[in-house]
Amino acid sequence: MGKLPHRIAVFLAALIVTIYFLPSGMLFVQDIQIDGQLQEWRGRASLSEATGKGANLFASLHWATNENERKIYFAVKLQNPAAPGDHLLCRLFLDIDDNGSYTDRIDKYAEISCIPGFAGGTVEVKLYSSSGNLINGYEGMWGQESDSGRGGFEFYLPMSDLNIYPAQPIRFYLAAAGLSADRLPVDGDVQWKVFPVVTRDRSGIAIFAICWLLATAALYHYRIWPLYYVLGAVGFTIIVILAVRGTLLEYTIEYWTGMVLHHILNEFGILTYVFDKSPGTILVFIKTDNSWTTLNIDIESSALFEIAVLLGLVLFYPAYGAGRKLYYILVGTATLGFFNLVRLLLITTLIYWGGRSFNFVAHTLFGRVFFFAVIIALYWHILTQPSINKVRGDVKRA
Repeated sequence: MGKLPHRIAVFLAALIVTIYFLPSGMLFVQDIQIDGQLQEWRGRASLSEATGKGANLFASLHWATNENERKIYFAVKLQNPAAPGDHLLCRLFLDIDDNGSYTDRIDKYAEISCIPGFAGGTVEVKLYSSSGNLINGYEGMWGQESDSGRGGFEFYLPMSDLNIYPAQPIRFYLAAAGLSADRLPVDGDVQWKVFPVVTRDRSGIAIFAICWLLATAALYHYRIWPLYYVLGAVGFTIIVILAVRGTLLEYTIEYWTGMVLHHILNEFGILTYVFDKSPGTILVFIKTDNSWTTLNIDIESSALFEIAVLLGLVLFYPAYGAGRKLYYILVGTATLGFFNLVRLLLITTLIYWGGRSFNFVAHTLFGRVFFFAVIIALYWHILTQPSINKVRGDVKRA
């Protein structure tokens, strides 16, 4: 087996340390706590617009989820403070089926009542169906404490009460009751794909990693190369994805992907916003619909998944030496990163000019097909073509 046992022991130790001690994304993205303190909303996805029509009440609307939770959180910051005892009433309208209509049976609205006080304020939320039937209610001291008595408030809505599931797109807008001029956004709405679920069973990942390493080492020892390559590449990819999911590494890659995309889109005149505490979240103004769409760059659309697959396929390919593997990994990673940006630019531009009705077509037909073709071409160049050439050479020499 040569040096393989030592390399496996070192890799195993490093992997377990990584799984258990690599800083989680929570060091980069603070959890939302519904306590009336709005500091943790800084840098989160938000929208702030001046209506230009009468007295403005809302300063900004914020939205977020926490990992491994089935709740969606909202915060409203107010422009004009008021004395304690004043009563604020507003409504958050939710288009659950994402079709542009807020009157379907599945759609809902939340009526939020806030009575500010010097020690914060009482916030009462009642969730209704579109026809006005009460679904559930929530209440707490969720108003922000301020010297003037009112600075804003926050609240949550359970996904089970909303009848939505992770990764489902919804639309929403906020309006002050009785004051049609006070609305966020001013026109249209915000589209958001809710995806809060990140599961990291560290012990399970570590046990799986140990079993995988032992099985891979055994196949290497007995030189069963086809099974060694398949098990090694597939197992390595799974472990890498599970290990980096929800970590600082993932959030950093998503953040910088979003930042680069944001600056490129702005150069083309497409209005976007990015948020340092919501990595991978880009708020794009859709010209055709005159509304906003939240694009989420997750582990797939950041090319992190494809890079993990590439690492597994190259690292465990028996015919390549260390130098050639390193070269292909560097070239392949750079190629995937570049064409992933091209894919995201293509998707965003199509939605910007074609409207939200192009969302599925842009993501599935154009974005995924384009990137799939790039991946096939890359794998052909790195793995398939060299293998064919080697086999041809062996046949000629035979």
